[in-house]
Amino acid sequence: MKKLTLLPLFCLLSASVFTFAGEPGSVTENKKEASVFQLSQSDLKLSFGGRIQMDGAFYSGGNFQPLANGVGFRRVRLNTNATFGKNLSGKVEIDMAGGAFSLKDCYIKYDFLNGLNFRLGNFQEGFSMLTMTSSGDFLFIEHPNVVSAFSPEYHIGVQGAYQKNQFLGMAGVHFQKINSSTEKDYVDANLKNGQDEGISYTVRTVWMPFSKSKDKGFHLGVTASYRTPKTDVGSGKANSVRYSTASLSGIDKMKFMDTKDITFVNHDWLLGGELAAYSHAIRFQSEYILNQTHRMGDLPTEKFNGYYAEAACMLFGGQQKYVASKGAFTQPSCGKEWGDVEVAARFDRLDMNGTNVKGGLSNGYTLGINYYASKYLKFQLNYSYVDHDKYANAGGTVGVGYTSAGVVTKDPALVDGSRKVGNDYSIVTLRAQLNF
Repeated sequence: MKKLTLLPLFCLLSASVFTFAGEPGSVTENKKEASVFQLSQSDLKLSFGGRIQMDGAFYSGGNFQPLANGVGFRRVRLNTNATFGKNLSGKVEIDMAGGAFSLKDCYIKYDFLNGLNFRLGNFQEGFSMLTMTSSGDFLFIEHPNVVSAFSPEYHIGVQGAYQKNQFLGMAGVHFQKINSSTEKDYVDANLKNGQDEGISYTVRTVWMPFSKSKDKGFHLGVTASYRTPKTDVGSGKANSVRYSTASLSGIDKMKFMDTKDITFVNHDWLLGGELAAYSHAIRFQSEYILNQTHRMGDLPTEKFNGYYAEAACMLFGGQQKYVASKGAFTQPSCGKEWGDVEVAARFDRLDMNGTNVKGGLSNGYTLGINYYASKYLKFQLNYSYVDHDKYANAGGTVGVGYTSAGVVTKDPALVDGSRKVGNDYSIVTLRAQLNF
């Protein structure tokens, strides 16, 4: 099993090494040493950057579970980009929000300069248009629930990507997630017990028929990911997965939507569709994601799904921008010397109620105003309203309704449907962001 798991990675790495060794201009023959690369200091170029995102949030509602107002740093990122000649590059990015260290991008990239490139290291999997969007370019302060719950984001792996004219394709083999010290302890404990850390095969294709136009575009994408259970769910929890999300909130950490541990999992399929378009100041974007969790034996396959649709408009002459090499939107240009203002609206829905697993259902409505003071400084104001059903009980830890006797209960089976059900609330969130 382990040999089969590592075979795709070995093949890709071998192909990359032979390609590197044969690339003119990047390799210098050295009779004394068998060196694959020999680059002078003049070939090395370094750039440094970062991002600060500070949020404040105010909540109202909650019905059966109060939510805490507060402020905090959503992201504090520092990154270093290095290029070696025309083909070879690398990036390291860390996040220190909340006083905790988290490794984000950490990869080596080789670009063939013909639209094809390979990456090896830790980076975002090629799944979901929003996942491919830089956090500094988010239209709204937080992702819709379906993307937060299902999109795999950063994992160790190797990926090949090709983009030319109207076509973009990505394919990768991915392994474990690098995250908190607690998850690392889980992974280490499971490895010591002989449990494979899991593997994922993720592909994404995008068609962009107006790729040569500067002020309009159309995006149609499909993506798929086959995933075996990872080992960061918990120590001794073999063949388990868990899906959860804090509903449109980065301050209050309550995760009403939570499947808890789903055991006896053989593999998961993530399937997605992407639709987007833009023209001058206006843009539209939508995604649908289906999650099929296939379980062992006679246990039924659990099916979850969700989608979102969002639209935005620049008010003072600014233009929407799209990056074909990523298949995602980036920060728009400003129409005035003082900047520009953008208005946006979004609806999102997440249904994690399967056959036996009931993780909850949510609907989210968000309005946003973005003020771009410059390409470095941005302010965002969001108003969101979220409603949850009776199964969105944070894994059985919060109340979701009244019994027939008028007592608050955490058990959906005991909820009196004639009374108020589920935790619904409003959020007002403000973000100040600085890119440098």
